[in-house]
Amino acid sequence: MFAPARQCSRQWIARSFRDGVGKRSMSVRPEETKRTKEGDVAPRKKVTIQRLQHMRDAGTPIAMLTAYDYPTGRACETYGVDISLVGDSLAQVCLGYDSTTRLTMDEMLPHCRAVSRGSRNPLLVADMPFGSYYAGLEDAVRAGVRMVREGHVEAVKMEGGEEIVPSVRALTSMGIPVMAHVGLLPQRHTAYSGYRVQGKDVNSARAVLRAALALEDAGAFSMVLEAVPHHLGTYITQRLRVPTIGIGAGPGTSGQVLVWNDVMATWNGHKAKFVRRFADVQGETKKGVIGYIDAVKDRSFPDASESYEMEAE
Repeated sequence: MFAPARQCSRQWIARSFRDGVGKRSMSVRPEETKRTKEGDVAPRKKVTIQRLQHMRDAGTPIAMLTAYDYPTGRACETYGVDISLVGDSLAQVCLGYDSTTRLTMDEMLPHCRAVSRGSRNPLLVADMPFGSYYAGLEDAVRAGVRMVREGHVEAVKMEGGEEIVPSVRALTSMGIPVMAHVGLLPQRHTAYSGYRVQGKDVNSARAVLRAALALEDAGAFSMVLEAVPHHLGTYITQRLRVPTIGIGAGPGTSGQVLVWNDVMATWNGHKAKFVRRFADVQGETKKGVIGYIDAVKDRSFPDASESYEMEAE
């Protein structure tokens, strides 16, 4: 936690953030990803929680990416993603809902199973759907067990602050690993009056840090920091002993996560400031669909080489 209020002036916080930036040490040289000529990752060991901790301690950045089905899970496996996240963002990008809060557990589980069949080496984490762990410890445990047993995931992710500490502690005590999520909580966007950056002032920054420390103490093996100032993201990363995964939290976290559809430019919705598009799949899809339709209409598809013959007799 931050120091008592009388010591916690804006100047003290600013100095702490400034002095901490860029001072994360590396105990060993970061490992290099080995790839084949085709770009696939060479055979590698299973990514475990212990391995993620070693990466954090060594200063090796952790790459997490969302996946929603067998093909995206397979891509995470083939190209070297460290953590595959079955994000509740599938509510919008796959199912067409206007919010992640519409997603139910029964809708989530088939996507988890599909990703699990394609993504084996990355650690497989999935979001706990909205409302599945709010009613009490019994509901939280029941939901966590379903995610592991029916969804075939290896860990669950939970959004919230100090109010979910009992649920995190209950799940971790049963052997269900929990990745916590603080800062902007998309499942609570209505209460926030939109998707707003968190931790921009002293009190808000202290609240985010306090939540992160409490969730780590409850047993969370990792912490997602979403939409917080980069100084705060770096500072929390230095204060915690577990890896942090940033999304709009700056470069000072232990790793980064983005939504598949943002990375591939297939999402037509709002583009957040922290999103970088690394491919133009939508452009290629448009090209392919229009090309196919035109070829059908002008009868250039199929041609003789794409048709079957029969014997002359």
